[in-house]
Parts: sequence; structure tokens; C-alpha cells
Amino acid sequence: MPIERLAVAASRTIILQSHNFQVLRGWIGPCVDSVRRWTEQQGYDYRFLGDEIFDLLPDDLRQKLQDHLPIQADLARLVLLRDALSNGYDRAVWFDADLLVFAPDLLEIDSIPQTNAFGRELWVDTDVGKRLKTWRNIHNAACLFRKGDPVLPFLIHATENILNEVAPDKITPQIVGPKFLTSLDNITRFGRMNSVGALSPLVLHDIASGGGPALDALQGAVLKDKLPTPTAANLCASLHSSDTAGRMDRIVQLLLEKRRLSYSGFPVRTRRPGRRLLISALSDSPPTALCPSLVRLAPATGATSAR
Repeated sequence: MPIERLAVAASRTIILQSHNFQVLRGWIGPCVDSVRRWTEQQGYDYRFLGDEIFDLLPDDLRQKLQDHLPIQADLARLVLLRDALSNGYDRAVWFDADLLVFAPDLLEIDSIPQTNAFGRELWVDTDVGKRLKTWRNIHNAACLFRKGDPVLPFLIHATENILNEVAPDKITPQIVGPKFLTSLDNITRFGRMNSVGALSPLVLHDIASGGGPALDALQGAVLKDKLPTPTAANLCASLHSSDTAGRMDRIVQLLLEKRRLSYSGFPVRTRRPGRRLLISALSDSPPTALCPSLVRLAPATGATSAR
């Protein structure tokens, strides 16, 4: 499954994504389509893969991690990015399938000076005292590497070693994901995609409700850290159940319509002295259909075939 650059390709950058095709009938479908449209807008090459991405891993690791597909994906994306850079591309970028580009006109990666970069995570949740707190991390739902970058081969080597050495009963969800990368970042300082974040369940709840303390906390952290306007975010599908599918459909639709993360951008709630009054409801539109680009499985302008 080599990622080979087409001789007729106009771009030396490729955007890569992967997921089981079945989930694209839900709210993840519009997320994938938002990335594909942005890729076309930028003139980059694009490729979408299904579960064949796991064929990149050694058989012994696949067997050991058979109940841990997200961890398999943490390693497989790195190998896929390496293969793309070894086959003609100067820059390879990974976006998770549940990452939504809601402000495509503002998202750009050409100004990133480093040879590697990860998404910036401002994670709003409650601490042990049930108080809102914002944790600052990096995440691998968005990662970028340029040809010759020394970090990528190191990460592949370190990730394989960790997964080979860890006992099966000691495997934790983020053992080679955001927690691992953030611990390294605290020492080595990787590059950043500062406008590509991650939205916690509390923030998503506030978006669906028209505002709230978690969304306020996120906006406050963006201002405090002097970060650019958020343009895309990982919606963290692994933290949602089928019971929340309808709400996630509406959140994705709302973000795509408003094209921003700001309190004034979600006018479903207004403040009155002493109370909040719900003045309108989010649309109950049906789930978005499967991405047409992935149904056709045909190459789009400026992009390689989605597979």
C-alpha cells in the first residue's frame, strides 16, 4: 500500500486520512468531506484509506493490539506519513477522520516554519474538585512532517519499542498518543498547528446549547495564549456513543454554518438579567449522507483518488 506521488500531480504536499468506510454515513462523513474540500482549495493531493492502513503494522503488534485499534492507528499514521515522504512528497499531513475544518478560508499550513507540527489542544474538563480546568497539550489528530525531519523516524522507533515492551494488561488509551507526545514536547518542543484544536465533550455540549462555561473557558484560553482564531478541531469520536449521534450531527452543521468558535457565533441563546432564555432551537435535520466524493471513489481536482 505505498503512497506514491503521481507523475501528473501538481502538488508536493499530500493530505492523508483513514477510517472504516461504514462510519462515513454518520456525522464523521461531513468532517471528512470538509478536509477534502479544503485540500482541493489548497491544491494539495489527497488520499483516504480504509482499514488497510493497519496492514502497515507488523503482524505481532497487530495481534497484540487487536483490541486497541486507536493505538494501532497512532503508529500506522506515522508509518503512512513516512512512506509518503519516501515516495516523492516533500510534506505529508495527517488529519483524523473526526476532525472538522469549519473555517477553511482561514486554515493554512504553509507558514509553519518547523519540519514537524502537531495540533494544539486546549482541553476543558472538570478536575477532581469538579471545577472547570483547561489542560494544554498537543494532539496527533493533526500532524505534519517534511522530508528529512528527524522526529518522524524517532517517533516510529520509540512507538514500536513502547508497544513491544508494554505488557498487554498495562496498555492505556493514549500510551503512544497525545499524552506521550505532550511529554516529549515538554522537553523538545515540537512545531504547532495553532488553529487546529480539539473540542472536549463539555465544550461540544455548550456549542449545542448556545453557550456555557466550558465554551467560555476555551475562548478565554485562546485569548490568554494569544492563539489564532480556531479553524478546525478534532471532535473526538471515541468519546461519543451512538446515543449522541443526533446531537453531533447538529453540532457539525452549526459549526459549518457559523465558521467560527465564538459565543456570538452561536445565537441560539441570549442572556437576560438573572437568567438565560432559550430563544431558538438547533435544526433537527437528518444525518448527512455519505460523502459523495467517497461514494464515487474518483479523483478530485488536484487530489489523488480517495481509497
